[in-house]
Amino acid sequence: TPGDLLGLPQALAIRERPVERDAAVVAQLVEMLEAAVEEAVTQLDTMRATEGGHLNADLEVRRALLGGLLEEIAVAADQGRLELQARLAARVQELAVDVAADPNLIAQEIVRAASRSDISEEMARFRAHLAHWKALADSPEPCGRKLDFLLQEMNREVNTIGSKADGLRVSNLVISAKAELEKMREQVQNIE
Repeated sequence: TPGDLLGLPQALAIRERPVERDAAVVAQLVEMLEAAVEEAVTQLDTMRATEGGHLNADLEVRRALLGGLLEEIAVAADQGRLELQARLAARVQELAVDVAADPNLIAQEIVRAASRSDISEEMARFRAHLAHWKALADSPEPCGRKLDFLLQEMNREVNTIGSKADGLRVSNLVISAKAELEKMREQVQNIE
């Protein structure tokens, strides 16, 4: 059978026949191929620009949401610090009945304990990161890796804020901020 014949080594030899090439046909094929490649590249660039615009719009909404969350955290942290001071002062009042102590020293210690929960430095850095994000996103340069690094820095600030600030509301807001940062990180992976 023909199949048996093909299975035998060197039973058949296949040689290409030289084809006469018409210069006009070759030139026409080259021209058509160049036009097709150029059109494909143009469509690819258009698609990338469209996708980039959608990603930028989504990330800008998330950046604004994150900025709002951090401002809520700042307010909640200030409230938490005031509540901590009040709790400490109340506890000192309870203990003061049994122990005589200098009220000025106690007040200083209360202020020191409450100042450990001050997140103003972290908030300033986070606001700077948000502004830097906007500058990078609006730049014509590729910024995917830079935005990814900036998200890591933002995540560090949120972690520090979460560990320093006091109050249940702060914890809930920090969790929301971290979830938003994770969503942004996933989107940034699609940016050049």
